[in-house]
Amino acid sequence: MSPRLDQTDQQLPRDSNEFPGSSDPAADAEILLDSTTQPVWRTPLIAGVAAACGCVAIAVVNPTDTGVPICWSRAVFGIDCPLCGGLRATNSLMRGRFLEAADHNVLVAIALPIVAVIWVVWVAMAVAGKPFRIPRPPTWLIAVLAILVASFTVLRNTGGPAWVDWLASGTYR
Repeated sequence: MSPRLDQTDQQLPRDSNEFPGSSDPAADAEILLDSTTQPVWRTPLIAGVAAACGCVAIAVVNPTDTGVPICWSRAVFGIDCPLCGGLRATNSLMRGRFLEAADHNVLVAIALPIVAVIWVVWVAMAVAGKPFRIPRPPTWLIAVLAILVASFTVLRNTGGPAWVDWLASGTYR
């Protein structure tokens, strides 16, 4: 038979802030990219090594030269998805050919340098021993980005004037 616990024996939190995932919207509006159980620099290092391995693989198997398998959306539906041309764009960016990368996939050509800058800031913060926080984007920004990606997908598949046709990934046409 187990002893009966009194209300005074139980360790109950006094307010909701003692629980993880508190009701404080300001605290929940940020994504924390570090851990208290491991060194702060470990996660950005792992992310950097993984990205470097991917870049080396893309450089070794140049998707522009080697017949990398066709994208599933191109194979099944006959259209370019928002990421079609992304491997070729990444390869071109690694070789310093920004315009060529933009010709393959302008979204990837813009996004990858931004991601690289964010990673450098993350590493700098980790080396300084500070946590790296990415503020949660406002809903309107997420909606605008979704509309831009959807518009990009439609425009690159419809053809038309030279500036619209330029958005297509180009290799399979």
